[in-house]
Amino acid sequence: MEFSKEFLKNKFFRNQALGFNPPLDEKIGETRFKSGAILQPNGDYLFKIYAPKAENVEVELSWNDSPLVLEKKEDGFFYGIYPYKDYLTGQVGVSIYIDGALVLSPFIPIYWTLDRPCNYIEIPDYDMEFAMMHNVEHGSFTREIFYADNFKEYQRAFVYTPPGYMKNDKEYPVLYLLHGGMDNEIAWEYGANMSQIMDNLIADKKCEEFIVVMTNGMLRYDIKLQEKGKWDLGLEDMLIGSLIPYIESHYRVKTEKKYRAIGGLSMGSYQTNDIGFRHPELFEYMGQFTAGITQDPNKWTYERKYKEAISNPKEFEKNYKVFFRSTTPNEDHFEFFEEDDRIYENAGVEKLPCYVRKVYPEGTSRWKSWRLGLYYYAQLIFK
Repeated sequence: MEFSKEFLKNKFFRNQALGFNPPLDEKIGETRFKSGAILQPNGDYLFKIYAPKAENVEVELSWNDSPLVLEKKEDGFFYGIYPYKDYLTGQVGVSIYIDGALVLSPFIPIYWTLDRPCNYIEIPDYDMEFAMMHNVEHGSFTREIFYADNFKEYQRAFVYTPPGYMKNDKEYPVLYLLHGGMDNEIAWEYGANMSQIMDNLIADKKCEEFIVVMTNGMLRYDIKLQEKGKWDLGLEDMLIGSLIPYIESHYRVKTEKKYRAIGGLSMGSYQTNDIGFRHPELFEYMGQFTAGITQDPNKWTYERKYKEAISNPKEFEKNYKVFFRSTTPNEDHFEFFEEDDRIYENAGVEKLPCYVRKVYPEGTSRWKSWRLGLYYYAQLIFK
């Protein structure tokens, strides 16, 4: 496969948390060289790492079983090709080890995953046009600092407001969007291109205009509270007690339940399930972009609410206007999603009009699946 130059020039491949344009080429002596991870027309990535005194350079890429071992050449660069794989498109984390030491390259985009700053690359996919940057009106992506009463310290959130928010005085619905494990509040923007997905949907009139709020779902209480079943409740207490009140006092938002949604991927899917089921008075829409119930039971430090929430289908239908689930067979533990299917079927939930289930075709990558989750969920809520 060959990708067109126009396609590969899209800002989609260069937009990162630290900059909107690529860095200068690496300077060695008086000469500059292209280095880092260089996207090729066929979708391959050429890794080119300058380490003239090193003996060994390896690159670990998310969801790959073995590292890419680079070959040293006389110019002091280590070279290696990461071949294009159509089942691993989208964002892929990159960890570089030079003689066993983990390093961060300034010549490869950087974001936050694995609970640390991390390099990453974007594997091209023509089917990802819905998440790319196009000639449409663009919304705003704003940092907010708010005080989390439960943690007794300041925390950070990012807020997407749709195009036109600054030009009118109307009020908007809100989606609280949760990220995956070992990521943070920037993941949906710089891993999933949330703003571009929303901009494109709004431009095509495929969804209602709404605000999206993202915060750090990795926050936990002190480990000493784990035995008391409260350790994992930190995000929920912060969201309900501090972040929602902050957003509703600082933005023009509609505050009734029918104008509030929650959704998430991976870890955020489970958090969506737990928070949404415990607070049907707050959220009318729930979106889970992986499994949301079945998981290793040893990972939970509190009693989960789903059994009670799904025990009465008629009450369930009253509580939730849209209950959305999606995933890909390529997801880790796809069997968890299938077990969730059986749980909802046995409870009678899967027959309800509010229940929406999507499984994407075999070969759909995880990041593509998560982006599609938002893409389809956004078209269903606040109607």
